[in-house]
Amino acid sequence: MSNYDLLIRGGQVYDSMQGLLQPADVAVKGGTIVAIGPNLGGSAERVIDAHGHMVCPGLIDMHTHLGFELHTHVIDADDFCPAAGVTTAVDMGSAGAFTLAWYRERAVNRSKTRLYEFINIASLGTIAIHTPYYVDNYGKYVDEFETARLIDANRDLVRGIKVFMAGSMTGEWALPALRAARRVADRTGVPIAVHISDPEPQLPPILELLGKGDIVTHCFTGHGQKIIDNAGRLLPEVLQARARGVRFDIGHGAGSFSFATARAALAQGFLPDSISTDLYHANIDGPVWDLPTTLSKLLALGMPLEQVLRAATWAPAVNLQQPDLGYLRVGGMADICMLTLEEGNFTLADVAGEQVSCRQRLRNDLTIRNGQILYTRGA
Repeated sequence: MSNYDLLIRGGQVYDSMQGLLQPADVAVKGGTIVAIGPNLGGSAERVIDAHGHMVCPGLIDMHTHLGFELHTHVIDADDFCPAAGVTTAVDMGSAGAFTLAWYRERAVNRSKTRLYEFINIASLGTIAIHTPYYVDNYGKYVDEFETARLIDANRDLVRGIKVFMAGSMTGEWALPALRAARRVADRTGVPIAVHISDPEPQLPPILELLGKGDIVTHCFTGHGQKIIDNAGRLLPEVLQARARGVRFDIGHGAGSFSFATARAALAQGFLPDSISTDLYHANIDGPVWDLPTTLSKLLALGMPLEQVLRAATWAPAVNLQQPDLGYLRVGGMADICMLTLEEGNFTLADVAGEQVSCRQRLRNDLTIRNGQILYTRGA
Protein backbone atom coordinates (compact mmCIF):
# COMPACT_ATOMS: atom_id res chain seq x y z
CA MET A 1 0.00 0.00 0.00
CA SER A 2 1.35 3.43 -0.99
CA ASN A 3 2.19 6.05 1.60
CA TYR A 4 1.00 8.89 -0.66
CA ASP A 5 -1.34 9.56 -3.53
CA LEU A 6 1.18 11.92 -5.15
CA LEU A 7 4.87 12.56 -4.57
CA ILE A 8 6.42 15.55 -6.33
CA ARG A 9 10.17 15.04 -6.28
CA GLY A 10 13.18 17.24 -6.80
CA GLY A 11 11.63 20.65 -7.40
CA GLN A 12 12.33 24.08 -6.00
CA VAL A 13 9.44 24.54 -3.56
CA TYR A 14 8.22 28.09 -3.18
CA ASP A 15 7.52 29.33 0.35
CA SER A 16 5.19 32.23 -0.40
CA MET A 17 5.17 33.60 3.15
CA GLN A 18 8.94 33.97 3.27
CA GLY A 19 9.42 34.51 -0.47
CA LEU A 20 11.96 31.70 -0.75
CA LEU A 21 12.61 28.90 -3.23
CA GLN A 22 14.18 25.81 -1.64
CA PRO A 23 14.82 22.26 -2.91
CA ALA A 24 12.29 19.84 -1.45
CA ASP A 25 9.76 17.12 -2.20
CA VAL A 26 6.02 17.48 -1.64
CA ALA A 27 3.77 14.54 -0.69
CA VAL A 28 -0.02 14.55 -1.02
CA LYS A 29 -2.65 12.21 0.35
CA GLY A 30 -6.41 12.61 0.38
CA GLY A 31 -6.28 16.13 -1.01
CA THR A 32 -3.93 17.33 1.74
CA ILE A 33 -0.20 18.03 1.80
CA VAL A 34 1.17 15.52 4.30
CA ALA A 35 4.93 16.14 4.01
CA ILE A 36 7.38 18.70 2.62
CA GLY A 37 11.11 18.17 2.80
CA PRO A 38 14.24 17.01 1.02
CA ASN A 39 14.45 13.39 -0.14
CA LEU A 40 11.15 12.21 1.30
CA GLY A 41 10.95 8.47 1.74
CA GLY A 42 7.96 6.23 1.07
CA SER A 43 6.05 5.17 -2.00
CA ALA A 44 3.31 6.91 -3.99
CA GLU A 45 0.65 5.93 -6.47
CA ARG A 46 2.07 8.60 -8.76
CA VAL A 47 5.51 10.18 -8.67
CA ILE A 48 6.10 13.45 -10.53
CA ASP A 49 9.61 14.52 -11.46
CA ALA A 50 9.91 18.23 -10.69
CA HIS A 51 13.63 18.67 -11.35
CA GLY A 52 14.14 21.99 -13.14
CA HIS A 53 10.72 23.24 -12.06
CA MET A 54 9.28 25.43 -9.30
CA VAL A 55 6.62 23.80 -7.14
CA CYS A 56 4.28 26.59 -6.09
CA PRO A 57 0.89 27.08 -4.45
CA GLY A 58 -1.92 27.03 -6.98
CA LEU A 59 -2.00 30.48 -8.54
CA ILE A 60 -4.79 32.89 -7.61
CA ASP A 61 -5.99 35.23 -10.35
CA MET A 62 -7.41 38.15 -8.38
CA HIS A 63 -9.25 39.79 -11.29
CA THR A 64 -11.13 37.85 -14.00
CA HIS A 65 -14.49 37.82 -15.77
CA LEU A 66 -15.07 34.12 -16.26
CA GLY A 67 -18.23 32.04 -16.27
CA PHE A 68 -20.58 35.01 -16.63
CA GLU A 69 -21.64 37.20 -19.51
CA LEU A 70 -19.42 40.19 -20.28
CA HIS A 71 -19.93 42.12 -23.54
CA THR A 72 -22.33 39.30 -24.62
CA HIS A 73 -19.61 36.62 -24.24
CA VAL A 74 -19.23 33.89 -21.62
CA ILE A 75 -15.79 32.33 -21.08
CA ASP A 76 -15.55 29.11 -19.08
CA ALA A 77 -12.97 29.32 -16.28
CA ASP A 78 -11.99 25.68 -16.80
CA ASP A 79 -11.01 26.39 -20.39
CA PHE A 80 -8.19 28.70 -19.28
CA CYS A 81 -7.37 28.49 -15.58
CA PRO A 82 -5.99 24.94 -15.11
CA ALA A 83 -3.59 25.28 -18.05
CA ALA A 84 -2.29 28.50 -16.50
CA GLY A 85 -1.67 26.98 -13.06
CA VAL A 86 -4.65 28.90 -11.65
CA THR A 87 -6.65 26.93 -9.10
CA THR A 88 -8.59 29.96 -7.79
CA ALA A 89 -10.06 32.83 -9.80
CA VAL A 90 -11.92 35.89 -8.60
CA ASP A 91 -14.75 37.34 -10.65
CA MET A 92 -14.54 41.11 -10.35
CA GLY A 93 -18.06 42.41 -10.55
CA SER A 94 -19.65 40.42 -13.36
CA ALA A 95 -22.47 39.45 -11.02
CA GLY A 96 -24.65 41.84 -9.03
CA ALA A 97 -27.53 41.36 -6.64
CA PHE A 98 -29.92 40.48 -9.51
CA THR A 99 -27.60 37.87 -11.02
CA LEU A 100 -25.54 36.36 -8.18
CA ALA A 101 -27.77 33.27 -7.83
CA TRP A 102 -27.42 32.63 -11.56
CA TYR A 103 -23.63 32.95 -11.31
CA ARG A 104 -23.46 30.47 -8.43
CA GLU A 105 -25.63 27.92 -10.24
CA ARG A 106 -24.18 28.22 -13.74
CA ALA A 107 -20.52 28.97 -13.00
CA VAL A 108 -19.41 28.28 -9.42
CA ASN A 109 -21.22 24.97 -8.94
CA ARG A 110 -20.04 23.59 -12.30
CA SER A 111 -16.42 24.69 -12.25
CA LYS A 112 -13.33 22.68 -11.35
CA THR A 113 -11.60 26.02 -10.82
CA ARG A 114 -12.41 27.53 -7.42
CA LEU A 115 -14.34 30.77 -7.94
CA TYR A 116 -14.96 33.74 -5.68
CA GLU A 117 -16.97 36.90 -6.33
CA PHE A 118 -16.59 40.63 -5.74
CA ILE A 119 -20.25 41.59 -6.17
CA ASN A 120 -20.98 44.60 -8.37
CA ILE A 121 -22.51 47.48 -6.44
CA ALA A 122 -24.85 47.86 -9.45
CA SER A 123 -27.36 45.06 -9.10
CA LEU A 124 -27.46 44.05 -12.77
CA GLY A 125 -23.73 43.23 -12.83
CA THR A 126 -22.17 43.34 -16.30
CA ILE A 127 -25.00 42.00 -18.46
CA ALA A 128 -25.48 45.55 -19.77
CA ILE A 129 -22.20 47.32 -19.20
CA HIS A 130 -22.42 50.33 -21.55
CA THR A 131 -24.78 53.12 -22.63
CA PRO A 132 -27.49 53.69 -21.57
CA TYR A 133 -27.41 51.16 -18.73
CA TYR A 134 -24.10 52.12 -17.13
CA VAL A 135 -23.28 55.64 -18.32
CA ASP A 136 -26.80 56.93 -17.77
CA ASN A 137 -28.14 54.67 -15.03
CA TYR A 138 -25.33 52.89 -13.13
CA GLY A 139 -26.20 54.46 -9.78
CA LYS A 140 -29.91 53.74 -10.23
CA TYR A 141 -29.18 50.01 -10.02
CA VAL A 142 -27.58 50.31 -6.58
CA ASP A 143 -29.60 48.57 -3.87
CA GLU A 144 -27.57 48.82 -0.67
CA PHE A 145 -29.90 46.71 1.44
CA GLU A 146 -30.15 43.86 -1.06
CA THR A 147 -26.42 43.86 -1.76
CA ALA A 148 -25.64 43.66 1.96
CA ARG A 149 -28.24 40.92 2.41
CA LEU A 150 -26.72 38.83 -0.38
CA ILE A 151 -23.21 39.30 0.96
CA ASP A 152 -24.36 38.01 4.35
CA ALA A 153 -26.20 35.09 2.74
CA ASN A 154 -23.26 34.13 0.49
CA ARG A 155 -20.17 34.56 2.68
CA ASP A 156 -18.60 31.43 1.17
CA LEU A 157 -18.65 33.04 -2.27
CA VAL A 158 -18.72 36.85 -1.98
CA ARG A 159 -15.44 38.33 -0.74
CA GLY A 160 -15.88 41.98 -1.64
CA ILE A 161 -17.67 44.69 -3.61
CA LYS A 162 -16.65 45.91 -7.08
CA VAL A 163 -17.23 49.48 -8.28
CA PHE A 164 -16.48 50.84 -11.75
CA MET A 165 -14.96 54.30 -11.33
CA ALA A 166 -14.28 55.34 -14.92
CA GLY A 167 -16.50 58.23 -15.99
CA SER A 168 -16.48 56.85 -19.54
CA MET A 169 -18.36 53.81 -18.18
CA THR A 170 -20.46 55.22 -15.35
CA GLY A 171 -20.96 58.87 -16.17
CA GLU A 172 -21.86 60.95 -13.11
CA TRP A 173 -22.47 57.89 -10.96
CA ALA A 174 -18.89 56.89 -10.11
CA LEU A 175 -18.42 58.62 -6.74
CA PRO A 176 -22.04 58.17 -5.57
CA ALA A 177 -21.73 54.44 -6.33
CA LEU A 178 -18.45 54.28 -4.43
CA ARG A 179 -20.01 56.03 -1.42
CA ALA A 180 -22.82 53.46 -1.51
CA ALA A 181 -20.24 50.66 -1.69
CA ARG A 182 -18.42 52.21 1.27
CA ARG A 183 -21.58 52.06 3.36
CA VAL A 184 -22.26 48.43 2.40
CA ALA A 185 -18.62 47.45 2.97
CA ASP A 186 -18.58 49.05 6.40
CA ARG A 187 -21.80 47.25 7.28
CA THR A 188 -20.67 43.82 6.06
CA GLY A 189 -16.93 43.93 6.74
CA VAL A 190 -15.79 43.13 3.19
CA PRO A 191 -13.33 45.11 1.05
CA ILE A 192 -14.05 47.28 -1.95
CA ALA A 193 -12.25 46.91 -5.29
CA VAL A 194 -12.34 49.91 -7.63
CA HIS A 195 -11.77 49.82 -11.39
CA ILE A 196 -9.78 52.87 -12.51
CA SER A 197 -9.10 54.02 -16.06
CA ASP A 198 -10.66 57.23 -17.42
CA PRO A 199 -11.68 60.34 -15.44
CA GLU A 200 -13.87 61.93 -14.33
CA PRO A 201 -13.51 61.64 -11.36
CA GLN A 202 -9.81 62.11 -10.78
CA LEU A 203 -7.97 59.49 -8.74
CA PRO A 204 -7.41 61.40 -5.43
CA PRO A 205 -11.11 61.68 -4.43
CA ILE A 206 -11.50 57.97 -5.22
CA LEU A 207 -8.60 57.07 -2.96
CA GLU A 208 -10.01 59.20 -0.14
CA LEU A 209 -12.92 56.75 0.16
CA LEU A 210 -10.70 53.66 0.41
CA GLY A 211 -9.19 52.14 3.54
CA LYS A 212 -7.24 49.15 4.78
CA GLY A 213 -7.85 46.04 2.69
CA ASP A 214 -9.56 47.88 -0.17
CA ILE A 215 -8.13 47.32 -3.64
CA VAL A 216 -7.29 49.52 -6.61
CA THR A 217 -7.33 47.32 -9.70
CA HIS A 218 -5.77 48.34 -13.05
CA CYS A 219 -3.14 50.08 -10.93
CA PHE A 220 -0.66 50.34 -13.83
CA THR A 221 -3.15 51.79 -16.30
CA GLY A 222 -1.91 54.38 -18.74
CA HIS A 223 -5.24 56.21 -18.80
CA GLY A 224 -6.24 59.42 -17.04
CA GLN A 225 -6.78 57.94 -13.58
CA LYS A 226 -3.20 56.62 -13.48
CA ILE A 227 -1.17 56.55 -10.27
CA ILE A 228 1.63 58.78 -11.64
CA ASP A 229 1.61 62.42 -12.72
CA ASN A 230 2.71 63.73 -16.13
CA ALA A 231 6.33 63.80 -14.94
CA GLY A 232 6.16 60.13 -13.97
CA ARG A 233 6.10 60.74 -10.21
CA LEU A 234 3.81 58.74 -7.96
CA LEU A 235 0.89 60.81 -6.74
CA PRO A 236 1.21 61.62 -3.02
CA GLU A 237 -2.36 60.39 -2.53
CA VAL A 238 -1.29 56.97 -3.87
CA LEU A 239 1.54 56.72 -1.33
CA GLN A 240 -0.82 57.84 1.44
CA ALA A 241 -3.36 55.21 0.40
CA ARG A 242 -0.75 52.45 0.49
CA ALA A 243 0.43 53.65 3.89
CA ARG A 244 -3.06 53.18 5.33
CA GLY A 245 -3.40 49.68 3.84
CA VAL A 246 -5.00 50.12 0.42
CA ARG A 247 -3.78 47.37 -1.90
CA PHE A 248 -2.85 47.72 -5.57
CA ASP A 249 -3.66 45.06 -8.17
CA ILE A 250 -2.52 44.84 -11.81
CA GLY A 251 -5.77 43.78 -13.56
CA HIS A 252 -4.02 43.75 -16.98
CA GLY A 253 -7.08 43.51 -19.24
CA ALA A 254 -7.47 44.62 -22.84
CA GLY A 255 -6.80 48.27 -21.99
CA SER A 256 -5.36 48.59 -18.50
CA PHE A 257 -1.66 47.68 -18.37
CA SER A 258 0.99 50.15 -19.50
CA PHE A 259 4.70 49.35 -19.50
CA ALA A 260 5.37 53.10 -19.12
CA THR A 261 3.31 53.38 -15.93
CA ALA A 262 4.75 50.13 -14.60
CA ARG A 263 8.34 51.23 -15.22
CA ALA A 264 7.80 54.56 -13.50
CA ALA A 265 6.17 52.93 -10.46
CA LEU A 266 8.76 50.17 -10.13
CA ALA A 267 11.60 52.69 -10.44
CA GLN A 268 10.19 54.43 -7.35
CA GLY A 269 9.96 51.16 -5.43
CA PHE A 270 6.19 50.88 -5.87
CA LEU A 271 5.48 47.19 -6.56
CA PRO A 272 1.97 45.84 -7.09
CA ASP A 273 0.50 43.87 -4.22
CA SER A 274 -1.16 41.38 -6.55
CA ILE A 275 -0.78 40.52 -10.23
CA SER A 276 -3.93 39.54 -12.12
CA THR A 277 -5.17 39.23 -15.69
CA ASP A 278 -8.69 40.75 -15.95
CA LEU A 279 -9.18 37.81 -18.31
CA TYR A 280 -12.18 37.86 -20.65
CA HIS A 281 -12.99 37.20 -24.29
CA ALA A 282 -11.30 40.35 -25.65
CA ASN A 283 -7.82 39.56 -24.30
CA ILE A 284 -7.43 35.76 -24.15
CA ASP A 285 -5.72 35.84 -27.57
CA GLY A 286 -3.50 38.75 -26.52
CA PRO A 287 -2.31 40.93 -25.03
CA VAL A 288 -3.06 39.05 -21.79
CA TRP A 289 -3.09 35.36 -22.84
CA ASP A 290 -2.91 34.03 -19.26
CA LEU A 291 -1.57 34.66 -15.75
CA PRO A 292 1.97 33.24 -16.31
CA THR A 293 2.38 35.62 -19.27
CA THR A 294 1.20 38.54 -17.13
CA LEU A 295 3.62 37.54 -14.37
CA SER A 296 6.39 37.37 -16.97
CA LYS A 297 5.80 41.00 -17.91
CA LEU A 298 6.54 42.17 -14.37
CA LEU A 299 9.54 39.84 -14.28
CA ALA A 300 10.80 41.38 -17.54
CA LEU A 301 10.57 44.86 -15.96
CA GLY A 302 12.83 43.79 -13.10
CA MET A 303 10.43 42.72 -10.37
CA PRO A 304 12.20 39.89 -8.48
CA LEU A 305 10.94 36.37 -9.23
CA GLU A 306 10.05 35.58 -5.61
CA GLN A 307 7.97 38.76 -5.34
CA VAL A 308 6.26 38.07 -8.66
CA LEU A 309 5.25 34.62 -7.38
CA ARG A 310 4.06 36.04 -4.07
CA ALA A 311 1.83 38.50 -5.94
CA ALA A 312 -0.10 35.58 -7.46
CA THR A 313 -0.20 33.33 -4.38
CA TRP A 314 -0.01 34.64 -0.83
CA ALA A 315 -0.93 38.27 -1.57
CA PRO A 316 -4.29 37.53 -3.25
CA ALA A 317 -5.04 34.95 -0.55
CA VAL A 318 -4.69 37.81 1.96
CA ASN A 319 -7.04 39.93 -0.18
CA LEU A 320 -9.58 37.11 -0.02
CA GLN A 321 -9.06 36.53 3.71
CA GLN A 322 -8.39 32.92 2.76
CA PRO A 323 -5.22 31.77 4.59
CA ASP A 324 -5.64 28.15 3.49
CA LEU A 325 -4.83 29.25 -0.07
CA GLY A 326 -1.64 30.66 -1.56
CA TYR A 327 0.75 28.76 0.71
CA LEU A 328 2.16 25.21 0.71
CA ARG A 329 2.20 23.76 4.21
CA VAL A 330 1.88 20.38 5.88
CA GLY A 331 -1.77 19.83 6.71
CA GLY A 332 -2.82 22.38 4.11
CA MET A 333 -4.89 22.07 1.00
CA ALA A 334 -3.08 20.43 -1.94
CA ASP A 335 -3.50 23.26 -4.44
CA ILE A 336 -0.24 23.12 -6.38
CA CYS A 337 1.18 24.22 -9.70
CA MET A 338 4.54 23.44 -11.28
CA LEU A 339 6.10 26.39 -13.06
CA THR A 340 9.08 26.51 -15.38
CA LEU A 341 11.24 29.57 -16.03
CA GLU A 342 11.86 29.16 -19.75
CA GLU A 343 15.04 30.53 -21.28
CA GLY A 344 14.98 32.00 -24.79
CA ASN A 345 14.18 35.14 -26.75
CA PHE A 346 10.66 36.33 -26.05
CA THR A 347 8.58 39.42 -26.82
CA LEU A 348 5.83 40.65 -24.50
CA ALA A 349 3.35 43.46 -25.22
CA ASP A 350 1.25 45.86 -23.19
CA VAL A 351 -2.22 47.12 -24.13
CA ALA A 352 -0.84 50.00 -26.22
CA GLY A 353 1.29 47.65 -28.30
CA GLU A 354 4.63 48.54 -26.73
CA GLN A 355 6.86 45.47 -26.83
CA VAL A 356 9.52 44.34 -24.39
CA SER A 357 12.14 41.75 -25.24
CA CYS A 358 13.18 39.34 -22.50
CA ARG A 359 15.21 36.19 -22.00
CA GLN A 360 12.92 34.46 -19.52
CA ARG A 361 9.22 33.77 -19.17
CA LEU A 362 7.07 31.65 -16.88
CA ARG A 363 5.20 28.58 -18.11
CA ASN A 364 2.91 26.22 -16.22
CA ASP A 365 3.39 22.45 -16.57
CA LEU A 366 1.13 20.93 -13.92
CA THR A 367 -1.95 21.99 -11.96
CA ILE A 368 -3.38 20.20 -8.92
CA ARG A 369 -6.47 21.26 -6.98
CA ASN A 370 -7.38 19.48 -3.76
CA GLY A 371 -4.96 16.71 -4.68
CA GLN A 372 -6.54 16.09 -8.10
CA ILE A 373 -4.53 16.71 -11.25
CA LEU A 374 -6.44 19.14 -13.47
CA TYR A 375 -3.75 19.78 -16.07
CA THR A 376 -0.50 18.24 -17.28
CA ARG A 377 1.43 19.97 -20.03
CA GLY A 378 1.50 17.85 -23.18
CA ALA A 379 -1.08 15.36 -21.92
